[in-house]
Parts: sequence; structure tokens; C-alpha cells
Amino acid sequence: MHRMVLDLLDLAKLDAGTADLNMMPVSVRALLNAVAEKFMPQSQRAGVNIEVAAADDLPPLIADGDRLAQVFTNLVDNALKFTPNGGVISLNAAVDDPAQMRISVTDTGSGIPEEEQARIFQRFYQSDPSRQGGASHGAGLGLAIAHEIIAAHGGRISVRSRAGEGTTMDVLLPLAPK
Repeated sequence: MHRMVLDLLDLAKLDAGTADLNMMPVSVRALLNAVAEKFMPQSQRAGVNIEVAAADDLPPLIADGDRLAQVFTNLVDNALKFTPNGGVISLNAAVDDPAQMRISVTDTGSGIPEEEQARIFQRFYQSDPSRQGGASHGAGLGLAIAHEIIAAHGGRISVRSRAGEGTTMDVLLPLAPK
């Protein structure tokens, strides 16, 4: 209950534009490696491999590193819930064009049915718990918070998924002007 209250307060601040963002240069490669390392014990128990693909020469993002870590922690946690033993979760980062970076979290899990994809970023929305990976452990706020954090950074988050084939969560974040 305490966690849900904190999440709701966090969401309210993000909505109101009053959330404190500590903007500074962030190495996306280091951030993704840290998230992957954090989940290593869980992924090993689940028999799921986590891979990171990010070039050494990626430009840093001007962002709140803690908030981005919160987003990618949520995305990897969700991917682990729905990826079966022997599956793979890939964290990829690349510069799409001179103005933005694409950071993707892709899993080989059960996928998200098309009819649910439009609602997954809504508050309190929880996917059908009967899906493989099953039990929902949260209040349906994680992706709503991730959406608001990315929006506060001037970016976008979206989903690409096919039932039975896995899911990719794409985060597009602006690069600092040169």
C-alpha cells in the first residue's frame, strides 16, 4: 500500500510538471549495463539471458539518470515476468537520427495481445493475469509512470508486440543539440 501511495504521488508530480528532474549527462550504455546487472540473479533463476547492445561511442543523454533507471528497471522487470525459461531480453541503444536516441527492451516472451496494447500505459491497467508469466505483482502504475518520466524528458515510449512472439518497448529520447 505504501509503495502504491508513493507511486501515485510520483505520478501526480510528473503530471503537474513539478517532479524534480536532476538533468545531467548520462551514459546510456552504463545505465543499461547497470540495469542488466541488477537483474542478473533473477534472470539466472528464471533461465533468461539478458543482453545489452550499445555502442561505446553513443553520445550521452542530458537526462535524470535515476529516473531513466526507474523506467528501464520497470521494463526489464515486466519482460522477465513474461519471458519463459530459455528466453532472451535484449536492451539496445542506437542513435536513430541526429536528433534522437532509440532505446529498446525486447523480449522473447508471450507478447501482448493487440487489443491490450493501447491501454498498457494507462494508470491501474493490468494485463490479463492468465497470460503466461501470470500473476501481476503491481498496481498497474509502472508503465504509466514510465510514460510520464519519458514525456518529462521530451521523449516517447511505445510498444510493438505480437502474441506468442514477444514484445519490444521503444523509448525515443532527444539528443542534446550540438
